[in-house]
Amino acid sequence: MKIPTFRATWRASGLLVAMAGLALATGCSYTNGYTEPVTCTTVPATVSYKLDVLPIFKAECFRCHDAAHYQLPAPQGSSGAMNMESFSSISTWTSPKTGINGVSYMVGCIRHDAGFIAMPYDGGKLDACEIATIKAWVDAGAQNN
Repeated sequence: MKIPTFRATWRASGLLVAMAGLALATGCSYTNGYTEPVTCTTVPATVSYKLDVLPIFKAECFRCHDAAHYQLPAPQGSSGAMNMESFSSISTWTSPKTGINGVSYMVGCIRHDAGFIAMPYDGGKLDACEIATIKAWVDAGAQNN
């Protein structure tokens, strides 16, 4: 029976460590919570609140942000922070002045930006085209058109 030498054991150990390091490096990535945004190519040239944005709000936001949920103190499971059936309430949250670092609260929340409350609060995320449509509307001044 041949007993392995120190040199042979050291090489084998070094090879195992190198292989393990390579496996870890290829199997993991560091993103710090950032994922590359999916682009959308179907945003209208001129975004209309009534035709483009309001249907998104109705489908995705009114279940928590309608008149029935807008009460203080907020009902269980509701933020109670905004009645999105009221345009004046919505317009308050579209201004970059109400946001963080020049990003409006509404845009930061729906994009799930750091420092904002991710919306919809009850899970999921709006799809890329819905987010792009709302952002384009906000960027154009969030008009009631």
